[in-house]
Order: sequence, then C-alpha cells, then structure tokens
Amino acid sequence: MGERDAGHGLKTTAVSLELIEQILEFEGATMAELVEATGLAKSTVHSHLTTLAEYGYVVNSDNRYHLGSKFCHLGDYVRTRKEYYRIAQETIAWLDAESSMEADFTVEEHGRIVSLYGDLEFANSPRFLIDGSPFHVHTTASGKAIIAEYPESRVREIIDRWGLPAPTDRTITSEDELFEELERVREQGYGQAEGEAIEGFWAVGKVVKSPRGEVLGSLNLSGPAYVVDEETKATQVELLSRGVERFEQGLVEMYQPTAATDGEE
Repeated sequence: MGERDAGHGLKTTAVSLELIEQILEFEGATMAELVEATGLAKSTVHSHLTTLAEYGYVVNSDNRYHLGSKFCHLGDYVRTRKEYYRIAQETIAWLDAESSMEADFTVEEHGRIVSLYGDLEFANSPRFLIDGSPFHVHTTASGKAIIAEYPESRVREIIDRWGLPAPTDRTITSEDELFEELERVREQGYGQAEGEAIEGFWAVGKVVKSPRGEVLGSLNLSGPAYVVDEETKATQVELLSRGVERFEQGLVEMYQPTAATDGEE
C-alpha cells in the first residue's frame, strides 16, 4: 500500500488521526488498549504517540494517554475564525434568554453537521468530536434545513459519501423519503427532527444566510421530546424565526462598512 492508503490520503497521517479518535473515544487510553483497538504494532503506536506528544497533541499521565490542551486552542480558532462569530454568540445568548430550549448554531462540513456555538449537553461529551462531526445531515433538524437549500446533485453527493445510516428507529433511511422531507422543509421554512439522531431529543433548525444569499449554517433550538407539544413547537419556531432575523440583520450591519467602501471607489 505504501505511504498512501486506498483513500488517497497519507497512511501515516491516517494512523495518527485514528489514534487521536481512539483516545477521545476511550476518554484516555493505555498503550495496550490502543494496540488492541487499532490492530497496529506496539512499535507503530508508540512512534505515533511520541510524535503527537512532541507537538502537544497528546500527553501521557500515569501510562495513560490523553489529548493535549492544544486541541482547546484549535477549537477556539475554529469557532472564532468565522467573521460572524460575535453575531452568532449574541444571537444564541438572546435565544437562551427567551427560550426554554437549548440554542446552538451548526454548519455543514464535508457532508456532516458540526455544532460551533452553543452549550448543548451532548456537545460536551468526548464522543461529540469523533470523526470531526458525529451527525449525519439526514438525522438532524439543522442538517435538513441546510441541505434543503442545496441543489439535488449536492445532496446526492452527500448521500453517496455517507449513506443514510440509522442511529435510531425513527431515522430516515430511504432517498425518496429524504427528498420528500426536504420538500416539506422548504414549504414550512424550517427543519424538524424528533429522536432521529438521539433518542428522545427534539429539535428545530432554520438556515441563516449572508446578505449575498449564501447559506452560512443553521440556528437551532432543541430539548427533550417529552416536553414538546404542538403549542410548544409553534412557540419555538416563532422564537427561532426571530433569532434568524436578528442574526441576518447583524450580518447586514457587519457588511455595511464594506458596501459603503465599495461604493466610494
């Protein structure tokens, strides 16, 4: 196989990333656990861990390997590099104050859904970071809201890459059903999911667009499904719509100086 694996990526890089994911899943792992989980030789695992430690990505505490604090800095960079970071945080804070639900903002990356801003309980679990994003677009309200804005060809590319796995028995598992759902999302203006990604978890998501009409991501409200009735759903959808309006108005104001400068040239 050589330096590159069948997926056309560097094999050595893939091994290091696999070890990081295993450490994350185990919430700290011994050398023996990593060797058993990966099927790699002990010398190979040791070499990769040594390199990762040298660069601050792994630390060894009492012969148990943990992820290093460098990942905290990387996470902060990912969140704060977005030009709309401040607006997202302010909007989520407003929703948290107005709603009984939890608020967050998600984006689609490489056909998966990532929560960037918010304080969701499941996002605080180490498993949340495995594979970069734990959620498939077809299982979440935010994913449905986002891909409903995409051309069919892009949606099919995502399906071809990731498939339609079912983490619960309520998950959409057929393409026809998914495209029917996306049409419903376009008609009502928001995505909704109940127990499709996480058992007993209800969520509603609505896309946020830039002043140029680009889909930036989805603003979402979520909580336990057992407390949600039709009246609650209507209230949360209304709050979410107001949140999106605030977010998008903030974007307009943020871009205004640029627009004014462009007009002066």
